[in-house]
Amino acid sequence: MFLLYGIRTARIKKHTDHQRPCKNCGVFDLNVNVYRGYYHLFFIPVFPFGDKSVKMRCNNCGEPMRFEPLQKHYEGLTKTPIYLYAVPLLVAALIIFLIISNFRTQKEKAAFVAHPEVDDVYRIRKDDNSSTTYFFLRLVRINDDTVIAYHNNLEYHGFVTKLNNDDFFVKDEELFFTKSELKQMLDNGEINAVERNYENAKGFNRIR
Repeated sequence: MFLLYGIRTARIKKHTDHQRPCKNCGVFDLNVNVYRGYYHLFFIPVFPFGDKSVKMRCNNCGEPMRFEPLQKHYEGLTKTPIYLYAVPLLVAALIIFLIISNFRTQKEKAAFVAHPEVDDVYRIRKDDNSSTTYFFLRLVRINDDTVIAYHNNLEYHGFVTKLNNDDFFVKDEELFFTKSELKQMLDNGEINAVERNYENAKGFNRIR
């Protein structure tokens, strides 16, 4: 994989100083630029490094100027901008987004199981020693506290989100669950996901 990374320098602040005269022309008008080095990945800042640096030039005559106390003053005055931490900020934002998204998904799944509807499809996860298999249940009837479901024809030995093209729900085999049993399956992690208002591409409408 080709990665573009390295070190660059950014001007992080521009000041104008009217307290110190230019040694060449005597005008009190200095252009003060503050710089900071940073590491980048694909030209996106990762984090800053080293100390700030200051370059001063007279706005009147263009003469460069060095005066360490003034340079130190502007180094201390200038804060490192947050954009130089772009990559860790993006990573943190992504982690927060995933946490919030997962929380919402879990909350929605719990609500669907607590209030099941006909045609809901449950992805069931079964852990057996060192192997994990997945299959699907489609709800076909709800009688008071009892939920009746069809089992799909195949089992999957890897994570799956839809039926294979040759898979379908078997209508001749009905499975019966109480709502409390479904709640227990959810709490045990067996109900891995609940699909509602799904698209035909998922294959969940195939019943034979």
